[in-house]
Formats: sequence, C-alpha cells, structure tokens
Amino acid sequence: MSLGVVLHIRNINSWLILYKYKEAVSYCNLSFTNKVFKMNRLLLILIFLFLSYNSICQSQWTKDRDSLLKVLSNSKEDSNKALTMTYLGAQYMYNQPDSAIFYFKALYQLSNKLNYVRGLVNSLSLQAAILSDQGKPYESIILDSQAIVIATKAHYLKGLAAVYNNIAIPYNNIGDHATSVDYYLKASLIDEQLHDDYNLAMAYANISGVYNEMKEYKKGYSYSLKGISLGHLLNNLAAVESGLINLGSFLIASKNYDSALIVLHDAKNLSKKLNDNGIAINVLNNICALYAEIGKLDLLKKNATELLHFAISINNKQGICNGWSSLSEYYFDIKNYSKATYYNRRVIQSAIKNHFAETLRYAYKSSANIELIQGNINGYKHYDKLKDSIENILLSDKIVKNTQEFEAKYALNKKQTEIDLLNKEQKIQQLTLKQQNFINWILASTLLAVILIGFLYYRNYLQKKKLLIADALLQQQRITELEKEKQLLAAQAVLQGQVEERTRLAKDLHDGLGGILSSAKYSFSHMKDNMIITPENAAAFEKSMNMLDKSISELRRVAHNMMPEALMKFGLDTALKDFCNSIEQSGAIQLTYQSFEIDEASISKTTAASVYRIIQELVNNILKHADAKKALVQLVRKDIALSITVEDDGKGFDKNILQNNDGIGYLNLQNRVTYLNGTIDIQTATNNGTSVNIEIPNITI
Repeated sequence: MSLGVVLHIRNINSWLILYKYKEAVSYCNLSFTNKVFKMNRLLLILIFLFLSYNSICQSQWTKDRDSLLKVLSNSKEDSNKALTMTYLGAQYMYNQPDSAIFYFKALYQLSNKLNYVRGLVNSLSLQAAILSDQGKPYESIILDSQAIVIATKAHYLKGLAAVYNNIAIPYNNIGDHATSVDYYLKASLIDEQLHDDYNLAMAYANISGVYNEMKEYKKGYSYSLKGISLGHLLNNLAAVESGLINLGSFLIASKNYDSALIVLHDAKNLSKKLNDNGIAINVLNNICALYAEIGKLDLLKKNATELLHFAISINNKQGICNGWSSLSEYYFDIKNYSKATYYNRRVIQSAIKNHFAETLRYAYKSSANIELIQGNINGYKHYDKLKDSIENILLSDKIVKNTQEFEAKYALNKKQTEIDLLNKEQKIQQLTLKQQNFINWILASTLLAVILIGFLYYRNYLQKKKLLIADALLQQQRITELEKEKQLLAAQAVLQGQVEERTRLAKDLHDGLGGILSSAKYSFSHMKDNMIITPENAAAFEKSMNMLDKSISELRRVAHNMMPEALMKFGLDTALKDFCNSIEQSGAIQLTYQSFEIDEASISKTTAASVYRIIQELVNNILKHADAKKALVQLVRKDIALSITVEDDGKGFDKNILQNNDGIGYLNLQNRVTYLNGTIDIQTATNNGTSVNIEIPNITI
C-alpha cells in the first residue's frame, strides 16, 4: 500500500474563470467542478475525477443541451453566440468530448471573425483541456501556448491567469515539474494583481502539490498553508481540500504521521461534505496505509471497513479493491492467514475483471507473501511468477507510453520546424520587399530633400519675420505693462493721499470746528443760566440750541465717515466691530461680525483704512440693494495675509452686470482691492444671496 496523494485543481478549464460563475449557472443551469488528482510515483495510479452538474441527472443534461441548441440556432453572429457555443461545448465536455471539440472549433472560427479575444482564448484552452484529459499533453500544451500568445497581446489578464493555471497541468503530467510550477506562479502573480483571491487560493494549493512532487517539501508546506488559510477566509472549500491533501503529503514525507492523520481526516470529512467521492476514497486509502505503516491495527481495520462500505455505496470499483486489500493486510498482520487469503482473492478477482493492473500486481505480491509465511513454496512461486508477469505488462505499457510520448514530441518538434521554415520564408519575402522599399525610399528621399531645403529656406525667412514682429509686440507689451504700473502707482498715491487727507480733515473737523461749536454751546448754556429771557425768546433760544446740537452731531458724523475715531485710536478690528454693532443696533439688518487672529500692530494704517472702507462699501450695498435679513462680516488673518468675507441672504443679482457697470461704488471697491494687490471673488445669483471674498496677500504694507 502506498502513501501520499497530490491534488491539482484546474481553473474549470477557463470557461467558468473567464465568465462569472453565477452568470454561467443562470445562463444554462450548469454547475460542475473539474479536478485532477495525481498520486506519487509509489502509487503509480493517475486518477482523473470529473464532477459534473452537481447531481443533475442525464435527462437534465439533455434538457440543458437542447435548450442551448435552440438558443444557438436563433442567435446572430455576435459575442452572445460565442457565449452560447462556450456553454454548449462545456455541456458536451464530459459527456461527448468529440462534440465539445466541434463546438469549440466553431467558437474559434466565430471569435476570429469577430476579433473576440475572450472567445479565442476560451476555444483554445478548452480544447487543450480535453486533449490533456485524453492523455495528449503535448497537443494540449500547443493549444494553451497559442491561447497565451493571444491573451498576452490583448493584455487579457483574467484569461491569461486561467490558461497559465491550465497549461501547468499537462506539464506536470509529463514530469516537467519546473515548468509546471513556473506557470502556476505566473497565474498567482496575475491573481494577486487582479485581487482575485478566490483563484489565488487554488493557485497556492496547486503550487504546493507540484513542490511536493519535486520533493521540495518545505515550499510545498508553505504554499499548502497559504492555500488553506486563504481558502478558509473566502469559503473556497475546494482550495482548502487541496491544501489539506498536499499538506498531508508533506507530513507523510517528513514521517510526521500523527499530524498527517489529523490533516487527512479533515480532508476526508471535507471531501464528503463537497461530495468529492473520488477524493474521499483516495484519502481513506492513504489513512489506511498510514495506520498500517505505524502498526495501529485496530484503526486500520476500522478505516478499511469504512473505506469498503463507502466505496460499495458509490460503486467505486477501485475503492472496493483498496478496502479488501487493507482488510487483507490487517488479517495478515494479526496472523489470520485464512481471512487474509479470502480478502486478497476478492481483490484479485475484481482487479482482473476491471483491468486494474497495478492493483493486481500488488495483490499477487500479497498472495505470494501469505503463501511464503505459511511455508507453501509452490504457492509462493506461483503468485510470484504472476506478479512478475504483471510487472512485465506494466513495463511494456510504460515503454509503449514513452514511445507514444516520444513520437508525439517528435511530431510537435517537426511541426514547429515547419512553422520555423515558414517564418524564415516569410522573413525572406519581407527582406526582399524591404530592399525594394529601401530603393524607392532613397529616390523619394532625394526628391523630398530638395523640396525640404527649399521649404526650410522659406520657413527660415518667415521665422525671422515672425521674430521681428514678436520682438516689436514684446516691446509694446512691456511699454503697456510699464504704463499700467505707472497708473497703479498713481492710484496708490491718490488712495494714500485720500487716506491722509481724510485723516487730517477728520481730525481738524473733530478737534477744531467741533471744539469751537462745543465751546459755543457751553457759552450759550451759561448765558441762559445768567440771563432773564422772556418765554418767547426762551423758545427761540432753545430752537437755536437744538440746531447747534444737530450741527455738532452732523460734524461728528462727517468726521467719523471720513476717518472713524475708533479706527484711529483702537485699530481695524475694534473699528469694524463698532461699525457692525451700530448697524445691528439700528435694526436695519441682523449683522454678525467675526474676526480671527487679528493683530492690530501688524496692520499698516493705510491697509487698515482701505479694508475698513471696503467693508463699509460692501455693507452699505447690502443695506441699499440686497433686501437682506441677515449678513455676515468675517475677518481672518493667515500669517501676513488677510481674508475678508461679506455675505448676505438677500435677493442677489446677475453677476454679468458688473462687467458693464460704471458705478462709482464698485469702481472704488475694485480700485481699493487693486491698491492692496488683492483679489476679489463675487459669488451671487438672483434670489440666492451674495458672497464676496477678498484676499489681501500682505497687510504690513
């Protein structure tokens, strides 16, 4: 009995990988999984398991096929028809492979006509899968290689990963494990790039299997753990199952039998859960072999009985033989040779009937050992000769198989040589054509050179002319810029002069004329107290005093408007707060003032005065035109920059009128902002309020 089983999962031969699984199922009610299991060299049995339709009966298969044939007959020649051919070929794939190949070839012709890359890749890779399953690995590799070329040129990464995964299987089957693992690794890299963790888990499981076959058990162990971990995370039970079996192979190879048994029991339970009966049979067989290896005979009998009953329940002939063989080994170990002979003869009868050559060889060997230990030399010689005859048959079959593989490889090399010759002939034709084209090119180039020289001379003349014109324009532009700078300096001077003049006039009015009027009022009030005035004259005196009070108030208002007292004494922030509070208290509008990080000492008087006038102008515009209920004035300092925001919830206006507006208010506002080297942004719309944002880069100037 042999130990170790390696599991490889094909990416469902790319068609379920290239199309979403649920779309495929809903389209034609298909649900199948194709898995390839390969025993190690000691077992010498290559088992292909094809689980199709998930317990769908033959009548359902026929119904699905007929439905797809009907759809195909009514389809136009487009990508949908290509999809239908793909699904129909997949229906036939594990029932009538020849019909499947017919539809896949038709798929290739249609996809080639439509330049449909996905269909081309599917057609080639699905045909390759059938050939691989039919024991034609080299033919399979050629088709998958063509699919790789097409997918690579089209940068079709999803399909490329699937084909890489599929081509690795025939390479592994012919013993080229290095190439096989290289393709699996390429598939995993693309899966990582596409974040396709589901297929990545399967790729890890496959990689672990190949490394185990290469006897690089540490790498196999590492990748099997990756596959199990990612499979559990994504509920990809097929990847978990494969990872567990390959992990068991590693543990068996490292003679860690107790841990191997735990892992194989988990794999057995999972395979039964997934209805992967063939896998369950092989795992049970390996469990029996392990118990025989470590001498746990009671457990050997228990699991051999379980294996036999399970194999009988699913009518698995090979599993039944394995169960009888394990029971024979159990009874041989406990020296019950009659029962050992009984079960071994049943193995021989079934193996002869079902043509299980390797099983028959092992059974003859067991019979020879039973006869020998009982001292029956003639019986021993009889079964030993039978065993040798089976070994000769197996050797002959291996030679024939190797010869067939050699012939197939030779045919492929011959075909490749023909392709290379055709490519060489094509290259010679291309070189001849290139030579003729080269001569024509020289003649044409000479003519073009003459034309080009004349053209360059003419273009050089035009270029010089353009440079002269450009130089003149540049000088004119520089003159214009200097004039603008001059105008800006003049405007700055005027504004600065206005500020200074306003300050002087405000101070003279307030301190000079205001003081005189206040003194006159005091004198008149003192005179009234020291004089006897008739009632008529008293009324006239009071009226004059009221007029004097109004004159003083008006004088103060004019002086305040010219240069607010708060601005001169306490700075910009206090002046604006005082201004906004006065507007708020008047009841004209609900006006909110906010300021952040304002440092009065860092703001020059000229800048402060200009900012005050800007905000004053904007607030007056709101009061006059906006019909607003609420407004906001916000002042924010950012390093040496200043941000001004004035917003209202009024009726707004059409912003385009500012382009043709010659009003003094907006012109003054624009001039003040320009003077401060600032920028102004006005956001408004009819019935949507107005927001004005002004950014002043340097408040220290």
